[in-house]
Amino acid sequence: QSFETLCSSMGPESIQDTDQEMQIVEELHAARVGKSVDLPVVPPSGELMSMEIDLVEDDVHSSAANTDSDKKLLIVIDTNILMNHLKFVRILKTTEIPGFDGLVLIIPWVVVQELDRMKAGKLLKHAQHKAIPAVHFINDSLRNQDGTLWGQSIQLASQKLYGLSDENNDDRVLKCCLQYQDLFPCSLVILCTDDRNLRNKGLISGVKSLSKEELSGELYNLSLNTDACHQPCVSKQRLKAEATPVEERSDEKSKNSGLSILLERIISDLEKSLGTALSSILETEMKIAFGNLWMEMLYLKPPWTLIHLLQCFKKHWLAVFGLVMEKNLLLTVESLYENLCRANKAVDFTTVKFLLQDSKSLLQAFSTRSNYDGILPQAFAEVNKLLQTCTEVKTKRSLNSSENAVSKKQEDSSSMKSHNQEITVFSSSPLPQPNRHQEIWSILENLWITIYQNSTDVFQRLGSNSTLTTSKIASFEEAFICLQKLMAAVKDILEGIQRILAPNSNYQDVETLYNFLIKYEVNKSVTFTAQELYDCVSQTEYREKLTIGCRQLFEMECTMQQCNASVYMEAKNRGWCEDMLNYRT
Repeated sequence: QSFETLCSSMGPESIQDTDQEMQIVEELHAARVGKSVDLPVVPPSGELMSMEIDLVEDDVHSSAANTDSDKKLLIVIDTNILMNHLKFVRILKTTEIPGFDGLVLIIPWVVVQELDRMKAGKLLKHAQHKAIPAVHFINDSLRNQDGTLWGQSIQLASQKLYGLSDENNDDRVLKCCLQYQDLFPCSLVILCTDDRNLRNKGLISGVKSLSKEELSGELYNLSLNTDACHQPCVSKQRLKAEATPVEERSDEKSKNSGLSILLERIISDLEKSLGTALSSILETEMKIAFGNLWMEMLYLKPPWTLIHLLQCFKKHWLAVFGLVMEKNLLLTVESLYENLCRANKAVDFTTVKFLLQDSKSLLQAFSTRSNYDGILPQAFAEVNKLLQTCTEVKTKRSLNSSENAVSKKQEDSSSMKSHNQEITVFSSSPLPQPNRHQEIWSILENLWITIYQNSTDVFQRLGSNSTLTTSKIASFEEAFICLQKLMAAVKDILEGIQRILAPNSNYQDVETLYNFLIKYEVNKSVTFTAQELYDCVSQTEYREKLTIGCRQLFEMECTMQQCNASVYMEAKNRGWCEDMLNYRT
């Protein structure tokens, strides 16, 4: 609790880009300015220069759409975005944006050239492993011909525009933006780059230019607030003048795309904040264990990604971390690793929430050892902030879904013979089932919080520094008695959850857990029935949550048993153990 209080009192810290990401952006910019990556956009023969090329008819994208009513969102992707944020680009490719007829990614010809050189190790050799996946992504997208990714052709790239001299590759990217503005005058072209100077050039030239963070923020807000606006906040003035009200979309795909953008941002922020904390922990503990030889003993050498750090924690757990931390904490590390791998393939709300909860548990555990030069409280505050964001978004989207359901029901009822009767019947009906499941799970979460807070008070009072504790428990004896009750409650609840999670579980197993829940004083808010609990935990999403909760309860049970063992002799000498035996019987 004291650690959470410390973190909550801190102001939000801005999370900077990782060193490796910034290094790629800066080195690529320096190479462009120094013209060390400048490449001719046409073959040496110059044959294309003598050809007359009709840009609209010959360009491979002209047939896609170029009408007065067609409003596409065309996002020109710079090299640094493809290398540093490929997962975001993948999500972006499948995103539908309200107010536009489609979203298309544009890859400039010069970006393809730069990736080719880096893939071959001829430029930014330390970033070769990032260039290769980007090249594969472009190739797969073009082969599928799904129309959501276009590549600027060599013919188009060879054309002169507004007298631009193509002094460097920045200018060639910018020229690509201007060309697509001319080719698709009714569409909106956005340049996405983390190169601040290139963004400045774009803004000066009349091209909307955003960083990855700025773009993801605008697109998510647009998707989330569709009901509140008829035209995207990213559109130009001329598009606003032509805007028509956005029709309500019946497909959930657009909404999910908006959520995916937010979840990708949350994971990206988590990777930075948790990665910073774990790298500090890893380096500190490795130095303590191996001294000056720590770097030679490392399983994976820096620079680290969060995946690399978790692999190192798993590899060095027995020899390093298992000596100073509870062995059960390894389960949290493994869960983090598995969910992060799952999130890299497909982002969903449940996985992200598990990631944040496990991250919080891991940071809390290591905070009992050290604050690691103040890095842990900062990371803990950021994880808490991300968890709050998740909760707010889930609540907002649930409310929107409920409002939409109510609106649709009312519209349908208007065609009935007895309109007023239908409204009465509907208003007296129970909440939609998914919302009821969320309510039930919120109650279970509150139960967990109550158990956690009570156990914290017990641990503080029974601890060696009990005279300095902020525990609400008045005496050592009261804390010991409370510990016995908590141990019994956790044991029974844990047993009930384990029976539910068994492959052959049935309604009787859920009923057993329900009886455990209503039995103990620690829970005073169970307002659902056993059947409702059964319906809830039968859903895949909530079974996965129960699995995480089961693990957390198991860790707490082990901690309680250790605490009980440490004070058992003193309690026995004072005769409290016999009292507890009489209490149980």
